[in-house]
Amino acid sequence: MKNTSLLLLFILTTSLFSQTYELPASWKLITHDSIQFAEPDYDDAHWSTVTVPAQWETQGFANYDGYAWYRVNFSLPAKALKEELYLLLGKIDDVDDTFLNGIPVGSMGKFPPKDESAWNQQRIYKLAPRSLKRHNTLAIRVYDGGAPGGIIGGLIGLYTKKAYMDEMYLGPAPKNSYTKLTTSNGLIAAVYDDKTNRIENAMPHIFQAYDSSQSVRAFAYGIRPNITEKPKSVRYETNTHVIHAQYNRFSIDYFAPFTTEEKILYAVVRGKEADIASLTFQSQAGAGELLLKNTSRKNERYFLFSFNDSLQNNSAAIQHAAERIAAAKTSPVDDELQFMKNIFSSARIPKTISQKERNVVEQSIAVLKMSQVGEKEIFPLAKGQILASLPPGVWNIAWVRDGSYSIMALSRLGLFSEAKKGLAFMLNAESNHYKTFLHKDGNDHGIGMDYQISVCRYFGVGKEESDFNTEGPNIEIDGFGLFLSALSKYVQESGDTAFVRTYLSTLTDRIAEPILHSTAENGLIRRESGPWERHLPGEQYSYTSAVCAAGLHDFAELCKRMNMQSEKYYDGAVRLNDSILKNLVDSDGAVIGRTNAEKSNKEYYDGGTFEVFASGVLRNKDLFLRHMKAYEKVLRVPDAMRGYIRIKSPDWYESQEWLFLDARIATAYVLFGEKKKAKHLIDWMTAQSSFNYNLIPEMYGYEDATYEGAIPMVGFGAGTYVIALLDFYR
Repeated sequence: MKNTSLLLLFILTTSLFSQTYELPASWKLITHDSIQFAEPDYDDAHWSTVTVPAQWETQGFANYDGYAWYRVNFSLPAKALKEELYLLLGKIDDVDDTFLNGIPVGSMGKFPPKDESAWNQQRIYKLAPRSLKRHNTLAIRVYDGGAPGGIIGGLIGLYTKKAYMDEMYLGPAPKNSYTKLTTSNGLIAAVYDDKTNRIENAMPHIFQAYDSSQSVRAFAYGIRPNITEKPKSVRYETNTHVIHAQYNRFSIDYFAPFTTEEKILYAVVRGKEADIASLTFQSQAGAGELLLKNTSRKNERYFLFSFNDSLQNNSAAIQHAAERIAAAKTSPVDDELQFMKNIFSSARIPKTISQKERNVVEQSIAVLKMSQVGEKEIFPLAKGQILASLPPGVWNIAWVRDGSYSIMALSRLGLFSEAKKGLAFMLNAESNHYKTFLHKDGNDHGIGMDYQISVCRYFGVGKEESDFNTEGPNIEIDGFGLFLSALSKYVQESGDTAFVRTYLSTLTDRIAEPILHSTAENGLIRRESGPWERHLPGEQYSYTSAVCAAGLHDFAELCKRMNMQSEKYYDGAVRLNDSILKNLVDSDGAVIGRTNAEKSNKEYYDGGTFEVFASGVLRNKDLFLRHMKAYEKVLRVPDAMRGYIRIKSPDWYESQEWLFLDARIATAYVLFGEKKKAKHLIDWMTAQSSFNYNLIPEMYGYEDATYEGAIPMVGFGAGTYVIALLDFYR
């Protein structure tokens, strides 16, 4: 019997402006494989309900790789059946076969045994005439070979030819190419889609996974007002975390509140009573029990969304919030805006920057705030961690590397409380799981002594994670040096030497000493997984030796100022510096990515090498200019306006323009007095962000500079942009 439940049967809305027909937010999913699933009359009532787009790993299918099927039922108005339509299905990781009403309409990638991924490609299938009906069933067979799987992002819906052309051919950059806005208070996160004008999902935590066996699942999705009218504009209100949708006669603000630190998503409608009296919201429940509460004030209506699950109960909190709102003299929207404005006013933002730069800096501060787990989080060790990306970016995980750049930016901005919490998180998290690790090559690749900083990243609950694959774990040593630099920058800017003394034995014995212990006979940091996470057995990477040299030097300077032992840390830094010059500089003066790399190897010219100069490890300007001359020929995007790719590689992910690299190169240019070249890169990033809610992505697409990768990016985005801008105006 065909399943036509209200959850799946969705009357699609259309807009004269967008010329699109939306697909539902909730679909059905099963992790099995049968061609019967393509049949329109197949009964999928027993399948799991998921939100689209989102990776399987955040939908209750942790670590699942293999085959799965999606199904969704939808209806169309009669006029749509006469139009030339394109079916856009986002980016599917890795392979798909798509069926409409039981008929194949398209496929991308190749299934096993000779599987070939198309994970980064937007699915676009032109529909044959009369393939659509008033009532339709869409079924998609998907294969994922590893890492995130499923419909992970991109544009989804039925598009007329004009709408398809408008969306896919955006013209030259800078331009708008991103449609998601995230609100978070460090406790929950919700993603708004500017195309469908709905909250795609609301998450009960901002991190991705509790541990290796359990991912965080949305408590609600498809939250939208019961109107067909589209907003005139959508933005972050005054560069904050408040998402503002402006309609003709009213507005809707969406936010998770910092001021009250509640796990509640607010949707606040403001306008004349006659215009907003009948407005309500529709939503669909996710994991746990969905809680809804409404309340009103003069010319304002409040819709509150929260949850109960096996870990926490928010029934009293949402009731209290409704009572507080009714009795308050000020609007919670205004309170939230003032909260963030107070942070902006306390931050050390140069007065001479342009308005566009100020907008991006303020929005970057808001992103940094939204990405740090708050004090009311129920897991004690989770508090203070800073994610690499906010959702919908797939890297909403706390990496040591990304977090260290975020902490450096916060310290430079004078936001010391946030920086200190980020440091304390790593100093108190559970780690030391890879003191020893016997790899399949027969060697022990563990750290070899007790250590504190994770060799890769952290689960949301505050435990070390190492991102295993078939080659074993990532064991990365760069985080030790980056952490010491972040700590030193915090103390340098804040003067908080008491923090150092509180953790002194940990800092010396479990962070600095492991760096010294990891120095190989040739004076470089030994073989390890590197900044791009090559897994074991690894290589000797210039990035790792550079940041460990910088970390030891910065920590030695800090110890010297505090009249503590510093000599061996200075000596360790000097040895690493000298060994980089001896082992990693070629005859052209270019610092190469790793030892023993041939010029034909993609890791010879590696964007990670720019850190050797940005960190101040090598201060020879002539060498820097020779290095840049060599790298310009290989990693520079062939567009005078743009920046640099990560590695010249056939791999799509590696060969895009990376914002992290653009920002670090800008910092290096400043350090060597090449401010005009630094400003060129800063202006490029600023201009692109100005068209995209002032957010910074992980990457720009190589061909047309569209926003790609994880967005919004935090340490490798907002953090390094702030550092580069402050360096320039210093």
